[in-house]
Amino acid sequence: MGEARSMRLAGQLLFAFLILVACDTAGRLVSWGLGLPVPGTVIGILFLLGGLVALRRVPGHLGRVTDFLLAHLNFLYIPAGVGVMSYAALLADDLWPILVALFASTFLAMLAAGFAFMAVARLTEKRSGGE
Repeated sequence: MGEARSMRLAGQLLFAFLILVACDTAGRLVSWGLGLPVPGTVIGILFLLGGLVALRRVPGHLGRVTDFLLAHLNFLYIPAGVGVMSYAALLADDLWPILVALFASTFLAMLAAGFAFMAVARLTEKRSGGE
């Protein structure tokens, strides 16, 4: 009886994982088929979000699979790290422009976020002050 239960659980977890793969694949096909400038993975996540909103809950097994994937997300970055290391010489040649662009864009993003926060705070203060 225990073996049948564990096989059923494995099947349910596999089905939940296949749902994630199907959403990703559908998103990629839509992006490619329509020639959209949006990555297919983003469209797939929107498909998944739409399904979850329609269900109004996260199915238990889907939650377990996503919790596992998020807990082990650092292993999914290993191929990207290997790719960066294989281009280390190229990166070394352009290190200063890359660093300047990285720090400048981070600074500008923080500046924009700060101004947006101040604008929203002023609007909220005006609304609450008028009531």
